[in-house]
Amino acid sequence: MSHGRFAKLVELARLSDSDRRRDLLREVTDLFFETSNSRSERESALFDDVLQLVAAEMQEEVLAELSHTFADAADAPVGLMRDLANHSFEVAGPVLQRSKVLDEETLLKVVNYQSQQHIKAVAQRPDVNETLSDAIVRFGDDHALDALIRNDRAKITRAGMETAVDRARRNALLHEGVVKRSDLPLDLLNEMYFVVETRLRDQIMQRNASVDPATLDAALSKARERMRQTTSDVSAEARKAMTYIESKKNSGELSARLLVSLYREAKQAHFLYGLAELTGIDHQTVAGMLERRDIEGLAMICRAANIERPLFVTLAVLVGGGDEAMTRAEEFGRMYNNVPVEAAQRAVRFFKVRKSAGESRAA
Repeated sequence: MSHGRFAKLVELARLSDSDRRRDLLREVTDLFFETSNSRSERESALFDDVLQLVAAEMQEEVLAELSHTFADAADAPVGLMRDLANHSFEVAGPVLQRSKVLDEETLLKVVNYQSQQHIKAVAQRPDVNETLSDAIVRFGDDHALDALIRNDRAKITRAGMETAVDRARRNALLHEGVVKRSDLPLDLLNEMYFVVETRLRDQIMQRNASVDPATLDAALSKARERMRQTTSDVSAEARKAMTYIESKKNSGELSARLLVSLYREAKQAHFLYGLAELTGIDHQTVAGMLERRDIEGLAMICRAANIERPLFVTLAVLVGGGDEAMTRAEEFGRMYNNVPVEAAQRAVRFFKVRKSAGESRAA
């Protein structure tokens, strides 16, 4: 290293005057970039040591400036970058999002011990591997998870995808990112169908229509295995309702008209399991649909099950809110007519798998 370069580093390390130190820090930073093609490893290490030493005593605004300056540098001082990455988010953000010199161990520690803003910044990096994404899924809140899911370059494991879908079923913030994730497995994508809004449902239908039968069968197999592992035990009340519905099915009395009677008699569990049985959909999906008063979803499953339009409209009025929904009866009828039967049957195939898997586990 030339005497002039070395002298600047020594002066920077020794200075106590904060204003002069700040000016000299800028000079040394400029010198670092000017010597990118001529520095030895020893000189780079010396730069790193001095910059770390000085940065430790600098105010936040100076550190934030350093972070922006070095974030995109391919040969940025590694020690300084690690220190900045573990600072307040205002300082750490640019480094966490963009610095290529941060190793996996450093990033994992940030995800494990720093704020949700830090985790979200890591999730936005262009080089998130599966180990790092698993940590983000585990420790990140839904905002961090959404950033990860929307990062097309992030590599996410099957387990991470499953967790994302489970969380998305409870939080609309995650819906768009999950549905638009190009590598989301088909079975997991279809689990979102009766949870998301219409425009996202249309995207799911478009992807379903574009896959070949072998791909669809493989996805259905995945869905069946996942449901065998996750279906929860049912309560005594639920079993009583299931037994009643099973008896009506065996006697040939299970119909949409019976469902209307059950709803009007306030037998909600019986109605839920009856609708699930009649449409071939698992009861968790039906329960969510009823809770949200999802008439579009109801139209889809009724259309797929060939439930007649007048009976669907009656069910829609009941589920939609009784007298208040009566004014929408004509709208409900149009909604039913607008659902293509073939598309409806294709969409519910995954939910029939969920139902059969749940029954196998409950048996």
